[in-house]
Amino acid sequence: MATRRLPVILAAGLMGLMLPVTAQAAPAQRSGDVTYTVDSTADAPDADPGDGQCRSREGTCTLRAATMEANAGRGATIVVPAGHYLLTVAPPPLPLGPFPDPATGDLNILRPTTIVGAGMGRTVIDAGGIDRVFYNGANSTIRDLTITGGVTKERELVFITGGGGILNVSRLQLQRVEVTGNRADYGGGVFNIPLSDLTISDSMVRGNSAGEAGGIRFDWTGKVVNTTITGNEAINPHWITHPASLGGRGGGIDLRGPGPLTITGSTITGNRATDEGSGLNAAPAYLDSLVPPNTGFPLSVVILKNSTIEANLESANCTRAFAAFLTDGGRLDRTCHNDPPRS
Repeated sequence: MATRRLPVILAAGLMGLMLPVTAQAAPAQRSGDVTYTVDSTADAPDADPGDGQCRSREGTCTLRAATMEANAGRGATIVVPAGHYLLTVAPPPLPLGPFPDPATGDLNILRPTTIVGAGMGRTVIDAGGIDRVFYNGANSTIRDLTITGGVTKERELVFITGGGGILNVSRLQLQRVEVTGNRADYGGGVFNIPLSDLTISDSMVRGNSAGEAGGIRFDWTGKVVNTTITGNEAINPHWITHPASLGGRGGGIDLRGPGPLTITGSTITGNRATDEGSGLNAAPAYLDSLVPPNTGFPLSVVILKNSTIEANLESANCTRAFAAFLTDGGRLDRTCHNDPPRS
């Protein structure tokens, strides 16, 4: 299975390098004027998607039913009260087509949608290990909730193991969101593909794990604002022989696209990477497999503002290849120290 994974993920990184740096995700669109309020913690699909009513066969408005109705229209605002929402509708063992199936497995957002919880730790969306939690394919916002229990599955044909908590293929805002306890081969918490964009603010990304990019993987642009990224792990599975291995890098954050990735007022600490960049690793299209760490003409950019990257584990806090760490004034940043890692 390892030989099948690597070309797919490597292609994603190469796309990020080859596409024009000026390209950006489409402007955010307004969610539909419809609001659905979830009234059941059960996981059941909508009885008649497109009829404008969030209603399962049991007559309740579940989170899955609300998402399906939003997809069938122009999007929606979905209000999710406090509670533990466990996903129980398992995906099929093999993909049924090229598009996500909102009725099974992870929650697929396909139209501009805003999902509003009652607060981190109060509204908990738990995949229970059956799939990742969210697939985001539209310009959407998720706020005030916890995302946990996501695990990627081998059944997928594209980006087969990316994004344990969220796979983002469009433009996504996470506000006051906790992403915790998710697992994938790439991007344990969140995986952002080329041409996507993620802004995460006032949030917590902790305790996620992956073979690479334990917390968040960026393959294009992004912003991390007033957010703590801690306790995430990127552990090299050694699918191929070191030093050519592509795993074990970016315990907290891994940037594989051109950026810019802007990190403001945030703390990246206590993360672990077995190979490089326990806190932050930046190298477009896996060029770090070609040169020693912290070398190469910069093709991608990380901008650091009033942030702390320290006390990460096993490898240097920050590593880069063909990438630059800058201040907001354009100078080389000295905040991201490569001091000896804690053991």
